[in-house]
Amino acid sequence: TNQSSHKMHIHPSSPNSSQSEDDAATKIQAGFRGYRVRKQMRQGSKGAAANGIANGGSGSIGGVGGPSAAVGVVGRNQGGVGGAGAGAGAGAGHGSVTVEDKSATKIQANVRGFLVRKKQKVATDAATKIQASFRGFRTRKELKSIKKDK
Repeated sequence: TNQSSHKMHIHPSSPNSSQSEDDAATKIQAGFRGYRVRKQMRQGSKGAAANGIANGGSGSIGGVGGPSAAVGVVGRNQGGVGGAGAGAGAGAGHGSVTVEDKSATKIQANVRGFLVRKKQKVATDAATKIQASFRGFRTRKELKSIKKDK
């Protein structure tokens, strides 16, 4: 399929939907981590920012809080596919859920809600177009039969 040239509705249970959600979550978390590091740099805690990168908390390449954490948080609704790694990836080295994890989860929930509403609007618009075209077809057919009867 040629999905890149035009927008296409992806059914929530399709494999493409899962991948796009993972990509979106990874981008959101990367953006948040970048924001967090820049904030720490502005506050003058360069040592804390450097430690966060060294420990993988802010870096996204092979670190503890890297892509595996993003997949784990997103994958919790996938019946254990990514859920098993979520506990180890998201909470390694921490006794409890951090503010960053809670923030990322909240952002992901908001994005998921937005995406669901967007998909619902696309589906509703498509149904409306189909109904309108059928009504037009039916009206033209009725008019044709009325003209024929005259």
